[in-house]
Amino acid sequence: MKKKLQKIVSVLLITGMCASMVTGCGSKAAQATTEEAGKEIAAAVDADPASIKAHIEVGGWPSGDDGFKAAMEGFNAIYPNIEVELVFTDTTSHHQALQTALAAGEGAPDVAMVEGAYIAQYRNSTALTDLNLLGAQDLKNDFGAFKWEQAVSDDGTRLVAIPWDLGPTLYYYRTDVFEEVGLPTDPEEVAELMKTWDGVLEVAEKVSIPGQRWFLPSAAYPYQWMFINRDYYDEKLNLVLEREGDLECIDACLKIRENGWDMDIDMWSGEAYAAYAAGTCVSVAAGSWFSGFLKTDIDPDGAGHWGATVLPGGMPATNWGGSFLVIPEQSENKEAAWAFVKYMLATAEGQNAMFKAVDYFPAYEPAWTAAPELYTDPDPYFGGQSPNAIAAKIAAEVPTVYNTIMDTTAEGYIYSSFNAGAEAGETPEQIRERLGSDIEAACAELKQQQIQTLKDAGVWQE
Repeated sequence: MKKKLQKIVSVLLITGMCASMVTGCGSKAAQATTEEAGKEIAAAVDADPASIKAHIEVGGWPSGDDGFKAAMEGFNAIYPNIEVELVFTDTTSHHQALQTALAAGEGAPDVAMVEGAYIAQYRNSTALTDLNLLGAQDLKNDFGAFKWEQAVSDDGTRLVAIPWDLGPTLYYYRTDVFEEVGLPTDPEEVAELMKTWDGVLEVAEKVSIPGQRWFLPSAAYPYQWMFINRDYYDEKLNLVLEREGDLECIDACLKIRENGWDMDIDMWSGEAYAAYAAGTCVSVAAGSWFSGFLKTDIDPDGAGHWGATVLPGGMPATNWGGSFLVIPEQSENKEAAWAFVKYMLATAEGQNAMFKAVDYFPAYEPAWTAAPELYTDPDPYFGGQSPNAIAAKIAAEVPTVYNTIMDTTAEGYIYSSFNAGAEAGETPEQIRERLGSDIEAACAELKQQQIQTLKDAGVWQE
């Protein structure tokens, strides 16, 4: 997930508690968490929450901070003696700082967010606490398998993160523009119209006005949507680019570009944000967390102008992003850190409070049934539609895929390889071949690192 660049440092003080009571109070566990220490931590968190006195830092990127703030009252009611400081910056800076701190063995927060794009780089890290030692294995069945498995070490013995949210991928569209040009605005009708690439091109032509209004920020994005669950490689580390409908998708992307129906810009740019809000860029696809972006950052005055439905072109249910929480092994406050993680991510109260605040769709499935109205009720911002109901259906259908440390690099090449191929007048087959060559070249060194990691885990077969 991309987040608006900003720096937020906020301290949430427990009512009636002075800082001197918690400063320097560490966990009973040493830096290296053992099985015995893990049992002590788990017992304290579950049996005697008021006894845990600590000041912890939680690091991440917006809008996670708003989510935590929304759930903090419930957390404080159970853990009145834990002071939580939120240290938030942009996504890239956060991960760079976390990586540096883990390597140095100091300077990491007690709890850190990890974006889904990065989790494969962390799941074998011994610098992160094995949460199974704290009893996390008992939570496994409450989380979607496709997200839980991303945080399991390659040898299957360790769990380094708990999933926070999912990103069921939705197609967002300006209902006011669709209505203006005579297109349906109901999500099911839009999905039916756009279930083929011919239908997608029909919509693109109707909503576009050359030089004034565009169908998409970039024509490359529909091709990227095919890989948005980051399933580039199989378990033998073969790059797998061929998939059902991919050449038809690329062909449609080329036609969108040839006709000037895309802005040819990054969907996360300031120019794109302004175009979404102005209705001059009519549609975009993203994880369901994008609903929160629209409401708070991109188009806060856009209530009634947006709709959401499933991905077009007959694409299957898929997931884009989602985040995790980890506890660095260097933390001296593991009891408080685990209490925070467990309440925020493994209780319906915590997850749903955050969901209401920032539209982070819970990976914790009991949250879905604990407050069903959050997942079914009409959303005024979306003109009475219910994007969350669509997202829930998608989340239940997302398959488990194999993620690698190459995925983030591979993802970056879809945009550039498509643009280069389109500029060169290449066919869909040639663009796919170009993408494969570009990814293989860029990921060669990373692939060797991945192989060595699998060898070290004892699971690589030549």
